[in-house]
Formats: sequence, structure tokens, C-alpha cells
Amino acid sequence: MSHYASLIELEGVSVRSQYDEDVPDIPSDWLNNEATETSLCKRCQAFDIQAFARAANRRRGYLLDDVKSAATEGCEFCALLLASVKDVAKPTYFYRSVGGDKTINPDIYVHMTLSENYTKATVAPESQALCANRLLIELGDRFSDVQNASAHELCLAADPASPAAIKGDITGRYLNRDPRSDKHYQTIENWIKACSTHPKCNQTVSGSEKIDAHNSPLPARAIEVTKKSKSLHLRNTEGMKGAYISLTHRWNLETEKCKTTTANYAERLQGRGFGQLPKLFQDIFSVAEMLGVRYVWIDSICIIQKGDDGADWRIEAPKMAQYYQFSLFTIAGTMQNVENGILHPYQDDATPWASKLVRLPYRDKTHAKAGYFYVYKRKVPLVDEYWSSVRESILFRRGWILQEWLLSKRLVWYTSQGLFFECQQDTPRTDAQEMIQLARAKPDLQSHLFLKSSFHVSNAYILDFWYHAVEVYSECHLTKPELDRILAITGIAKEVGRILANPRQEVGREIEVQNEVFLSGLWLRDIHHGLLWEEDHSSQPWTAQIDEAPSWSWASLITQVKWPQRGQGMQEAMTVLGICLSKRAKHEGPEHLIVNKRALPPPSNTNPELNVPGPQKMLFDPTNMSSDLHIRGKLCTVHVRGYLETKGNLYSAAMSTAYSPIPTACNWRAICSPTRPEVIAGWGSLEQLKTDNSCADSGVAVYALHVSTRYVKSGILIKRSDPVLDVLFLEKVAEDSDVYKRLGLGRIADGHLMKEFHKVDEQNIRIT
Repeated sequence: MSHYASLIELEGVSVRSQYDEDVPDIPSDWLNNEATETSLCKRCQAFDIQAFARAANRRRGYLLDDVKSAATEGCEFCALLLASVKDVAKPTYFYRSVGGDKTINPDIYVHMTLSENYTKATVAPESQALCANRLLIELGDRFSDVQNASAHELCLAADPASPAAIKGDITGRYLNRDPRSDKHYQTIENWIKACSTHPKCNQTVSGSEKIDAHNSPLPARAIEVTKKSKSLHLRNTEGMKGAYISLTHRWNLETEKCKTTTANYAERLQGRGFGQLPKLFQDIFSVAEMLGVRYVWIDSICIIQKGDDGADWRIEAPKMAQYYQFSLFTIAGTMQNVENGILHPYQDDATPWASKLVRLPYRDKTHAKAGYFYVYKRKVPLVDEYWSSVRESILFRRGWILQEWLLSKRLVWYTSQGLFFECQQDTPRTDAQEMIQLARAKPDLQSHLFLKSSFHVSNAYILDFWYHAVEVYSECHLTKPELDRILAITGIAKEVGRILANPRQEVGREIEVQNEVFLSGLWLRDIHHGLLWEEDHSSQPWTAQIDEAPSWSWASLITQVKWPQRGQGMQEAMTVLGICLSKRAKHEGPEHLIVNKRALPPPSNTNPELNVPGPQKMLFDPTNMSSDLHIRGKLCTVHVRGYLETKGNLYSAAMSTAYSPIPTACNWRAICSPTRPEVIAGWGSLEQLKTDNSCADSGVAVYALHVSTRYVKSGILIKRSDPVLDVLFLEKVAEDSDVYKRLGLGRIADGHLMKEFHKVDEQNIRIT
């Protein structure tokens, strides 16, 4: 006996004559798995996708009992539905009465909601295409709004030449397993065309310049790729315009062998001297040729890497903000090994489906049967595939990748599973036209994607973006950190500086950033918050120091760092009097005086009192790594005692000092007043304190500089707000000097120790 699933409000349909069509252009593995008419129950044979357009919220449903029966009889679509809800708990329904809540047991339905990428849809006009690639599956009764959703993704796909695709009702695709196919290149072209309408993708991050990716200023040098050419040419393209593709990649031995040097530079301009290029580079040239893009920019070839003492690198590296923003798109290969390039067929198991493909009849708006479309259960949720294939790839461990990702307006990620397209405005999508929805992403992925979307002139909290970006960057690896610790994010700093100098968010306005002061990875205008970085509790202790960077900068330690949440009503305590933008052998006055966090024009004559040198031009320098701070503030001696090892001690220390989130494990030490060593006055994170784990009973004496004051609120009936001091812990560089270096930071909440701060006079010091 045949079983019929009861479709909610399904209107009767007449089965028209079969659409006269050619064999659909679909992969052979689809054809080997496609369903026949006899593999569907009668109701599914009469499936009409247009019925969803007439239903509220594009939802229809089958009785769960009927789905079970039809699946048992061999209906492949009902079997797919049943597999999708087998782990879903049935909702509990009840009604309230005088005697209490009464449980009821209504018929349970398998609800199907048609959508594109799970976006909420309403009843569509008859003339509008359905634009669907997903079925959201839920369990619930027929009439209430209480349903439990399945975690499985049911995807819809159609062959590009099929009526379902041509009419726009089914937007999901499966191209094939070969990224060299014409369909893949056509998909890239279509994506670029669609992206060209995005406002965010047609201007620089700072809004200072419009971008025409097909006619952009070219880099100083680019590799010319002509169609069917047998040779490459390195061209001097300074001042020229056109379209070019950029590459982000990991350097390896092959890269070293093919880099441009002063010895082969002249030859390469003549189209010689390239030798055997890595397969990855050859594939990039193939992509450019297939898409008709004349130029390619690869840093190892387009920048002189050896023979000039780094002169060309120092000129070109700060231009990354321009080079990646203005490229047509950036290519990134995320495979574990790219020695074989990125243009080769994926493995047989790289298909996205975890279930047998189910072929359903497609009916157009006249309800005439017009071919088929396909339904399958996704092997890995889309958000998880992006996270594992892109964000967790070995490529994303590179220090340079962060700014290349953030600055590129468009990226094509070549992964072992397929392509991901990503741009400044939209969330990433696959070559199957699946787009990531933030609501379905885990917190880590939401944070990752928010970082890119928030890097824009419209973000009123661009400095919070900066700290978030540095936190992510500090997790990454640099081959030459002593040279690149700041240089690898110079492009980001340059655009942030332009945004800070454009507070009215005027797109296209000429922006002057010379008054923005960038100090070894921090911003003078926000120095009180910027100084409050600490080593991330979850990371390994720092492994190396960068001598060129000042001790008060996060750039001085190779470790993962983080910043605290900003406190409401924070009050600044210390004052920056001046800055030095180069290392000094001895204590001298500042190179530049600071008033209200702005650099004054250098005086015409040396100030004998402060020993300020003569006139110098003040420039915004996003590459700056050597800086000293001349500060006026209150210094007080405190004692550092043992670690706060128990969760209870950590909880008390965090709560009393308004620290959030509360750590469960970290390297905080107890901070005490010298006069009351038995009282824990606060906590300290002292990653550079050179002492063994067991301090003396009275503790180790260090200096604490009062940076700012925040407030912790308490009380239920009677509200109170108690001050908490943000402090930097310092030690003297030499006993008879007023030059200090940073040991760490912390907070003080003890009123007795605060009074000791109030008693001391402010003094002028220099932190190096």
C-alpha cells in the first residue's frame, strides 16, 4: 500500500506532460545517484515548489507519521526528511486550565521553509522568482509557532541550463570538481560583476578614494600576462592604470628561488630570468589569462627582495594598503600544500553532500513539469566549512595575511573543498551560491566576519576595531618579527589614520592625516586605553622580545595580547608631555611636545628647559616602531606578591576591579601596599617581571604609574560607585635616572593604597 504525506495546505496539482528537454548538464556522480519517479511516493512525485510561494512564510509541511511510512516504502525524499529530524526533540504542547497545565499531543509535522541562505521570506508576487537554495526543516504541530529546528542543512541545486535555474527559482548550483572549468571562471566573472554594485567595495576603507577595479592605479611593478603568451614580463607600471590580480601566499623554498633581486631584475624586465616558477604562481597567471586580466601582482616578484639592503622593500611595503584595495581581486590558496598549485580537480570525497541525492520534479509558475532540481543534506554546515577551510587554514597563521584579507575588496579562496568568494560588503559565499548567515555562525566566526565588516569609515568606533585587529594579529606568525612586527599591519594603520582624520565620514574628501600620531602600534589620541594591553591568559607565555619596540608597546613581546573592555566614565590620570620617535642613547627632552594629545609644531629654537631639538617635520608614520613617552603622572611603590591561584581569588579580584570577563585561570599576582602586605589591594599581570614564582613574604617592590580611573558600581537599594585605578607597573632603567620600562599592568581597588597615590606629587618621567 502506498503512503501519502499530508502536505499542509497543499493545493491539488495536475501532472502535466513531461518537459521536453535534453540530458541535463550535471556531473556524472549526480546522474549515478538521481532518483527515479518510482523512488518517490505519489505525493512527492507531484511536488510543486511554487506552492511554497503561496504559503505564509514560504512554509509547507508533511505529517511526521506519513513521512515515516513513506520512507519505509522507499520514498527517497521522505527518507531524507526523516534523517534530518531523527535527532530533533518533539516540542511539548499544553494548555492552561483551572486545575493546572494540561499536556496535549497534537499531530506533529515536518515543516519545510523555502529560503535563500535561510533569510526570512514573505509571500512573493507571482512574477517574482523564488530564488531558493535551502529548506529549513523543523518539527512542530500544524498551527502554533513552536517548532524545533533541525541542525542539518538541506540544500537545493539545479543545473545552470535547467528551467529551474534559468527561471531563477533554484539558485543553488554544483559546478563540478574541477576549478579550471568554464563554469568556475564564469561564476567568478558574475561575482565580480555583482560586487561592482556594492558601495563598500567601490571605495577605500577610509572613504578617501573611489575605486574602479577595472581601471585602477597599478602598483609600481606588475607581471604582464598576455593571452597565450609564452613568456612573462615584469613591467614598471608606476603611474599607469588597469586591472590586476593580487596574490596572498606563504613563502617557502620555491618562493625564495624565484624572488626578484638586483641580479635578475633587468632580465625580468626583458621577459627573461624567471626560471622555473612555482606551480601556484603559474596557476595565478592561468586564472588571469582566462579572465582576460593583463597584470598580476606578487610581492616576491614585483618587489626587489635582495641586493639593495632592503631599500625597495622599505618603499613598497607601506603601499600594501593601496595594492590590495585596488586589485580586481586577491587569490588565496588555503590547501595544506600548494606545491601542486590550486587548479587541479578536488578529491572524489570533496562533494558537499552527505546524503544520497534526491531528484524532485520542477514545476514552473503554470504548474507544468519542466525538468528537475536536486535536494541533498550538506556534509558539513556551510559556516563550519568556511571556518575550517579558510579561517583555520595554515595560510591564516601568517602575520601578513591579516591586512591582506582586511584590505582586499574581493578575495577568491581556493580551498580543498571548493571556492569561497568574499568581499567587503557581503558575507562569504561558495561557488554553489551559498552565502553565510551570521545568525547561524558560532561566536568565533561572527567575531571574525565582524572584524572585516567593521573596517570602514562608517564605523564610529574605529579604534575598537584596531585593538580587535591587533589581538587577532598577535596570534599570527612572522618569519622576521624584528623587522615586520609593525610593518605587517602598516596598511591597516594607514587606513585607520585616515578614518580618524575624517570624523564627519565624508566619502571622497581629501584627507590629511599628518596630525594623527601613531606610536609603535598605538594611537596618541587613545594612549590611556592603548597602554592597557596584557598577555592573553589563554596563550603561551611570550617567547621573544623585539628590542626595537618600546617596552610599553604590545609590539615589544612576541605573544598573544588583549585589551580590557572600556569602562564607562573613565577618567585619565597621567599626561603625555612629549614623544620621541627614535631611540635615544640617553635621557633627553622630547622631539615633539604634546598638548591635549596633539603634537605641536616643533619650535624654531631649542627649548633649553626641556632640551627640545630644532624644527622637524611632523608626519603621520604608520611604520613607526621606535617611540618614547614623556609623561607627567603619579608614581607609587607597591609590592608584588604570589599568584592568585584559586578561582575564588580570581573571581574576587576581577569583581572588585570591574574586570570582565572573569578569568578562570591566569597569571595574575597579588598587589599590596608596602605598609599593609597582608591585604590584597589589587592584581597585576607582570609578564616582564624577572623573579621566580615564589616572592618574598613582603613581595617584590615595583613602581605603579596611575594611568586612568574607572568605576565599579554596586548596591541594590543604595547605589554606589567605587573608583578603581588602572596602573602600569614599571622599573627604572638605571638607579639614578628617571627613565623607566614597563613590567606589566594591573588594577588597584584598595582605598588605603589609593590614598597613598593621592599623597604623592606628580613627576616627569620617560618610559622607553
